[in-house]
Amino acid sequence: MLDMVRYCPWLARWLSNATVCQTVRLISAVGVAGSVAWLTNLQEPAWALITSVIVTQNSITDTISKGRDQLVGTLIGATVSIVPITLLMFAHWPLWGAFTLAFVPLAILVSWKPEARMGVVTLMVAILFPSDNDPYLRPIERVLAILIGVGAGTLVTYVVLHEQARRDAFRNAALTVRQIVAMLQKARTGHVEWSVIQDMNDECAASLRKVQAALEEARREHWRPLDERDPMLARLPARIRQLQMDALVVARAMLILPQSATAKELEHAASVRAGMLRGFQWIIQRCESEAVTRTGDECRVAAEVMAALPMENETADPIIRFVVDILLTDLRQLIQLLGEDDRNRTAP
Repeated sequence: MLDMVRYCPWLARWLSNATVCQTVRLISAVGVAGSVAWLTNLQEPAWALITSVIVTQNSITDTISKGRDQLVGTLIGATVSIVPITLLMFAHWPLWGAFTLAFVPLAILVSWKPEARMGVVTLMVAILFPSDNDPYLRPIERVLAILIGVGAGTLVTYVVLHEQARRDAFRNAALTVRQIVAMLQKARTGHVEWSVIQDMNDECAASLRKVQAALEEARREHWRPLDERDPMLARLPARIRQLQMDALVVARAMLILPQSATAKELEHAASVRAGMLRGFQWIIQRCESEAVTRTGDECRVAAEVMAALPMENETADPIIRFVVDILLTDLRQLIQLLGEDDRNRTAP
């Protein structure tokens, strides 16, 4: 498969399209659910197919969440439906009376816990649409159909055109660092409102949330702990979050503190900015390369980048000097993290 993608650029572009991938996953999930429902001879296989469509999402995390809600709600509805079925069969209650007795408390539960709404649907299917077989088999078959649909959707999400969350995490990490650099450069001009910096920081935070979401997705991709198989990815969001907070503090300090400085200080500040910019650019390139494929032998390059960073900050203002030193420290730590040799990481 990898060889086909390597030698067929059009195939790579086709498979990288999120709409195409999700379409293939949905069709696959329906096919798997329909095949299993046919093999198990379910009376109403349509419920398995419908569930597979509802459950199959773009990410493993969303698929598991949807599947859990579907399964838990169905189990609750199937259990509650036993009460009206028993009243109808042995106490000869009227249909709507028995249904209302079970529906009202279930409606209260769903209003409190909306994720259990499938319980109401299951209750309606079991009571209002009776089958010719044993009435108790109706909720059992309903549960089996949901299990098939959830299982099919989960399986397909894991194995069919699933893009590793690692790539998504590093892509969004590179975007976040770019936004951090843009925020610092904007603040350096001094002719900008603080609200503009806050808006740029909010954009950084939104991109960082995508990195964190990809990290959670990566934790579900493999049975082994992420800290063991990919420590770089496991520690990446925390390092970038720290860098983002440092950059916001530096931006605030540059806006509120006086900008007067001697020629020597201005020359040194320009050197500091150039060194930091080289560090930021290396981080961006490193994240973008990791988003494509894992690379090795980065220890030497990372050491060279850190050596090029300014070691001392001679800015006269003590507050500026303090916050910039913190930013430089966290910048070095992130470069060191991204420069870890792949030989120290375990393949997934």
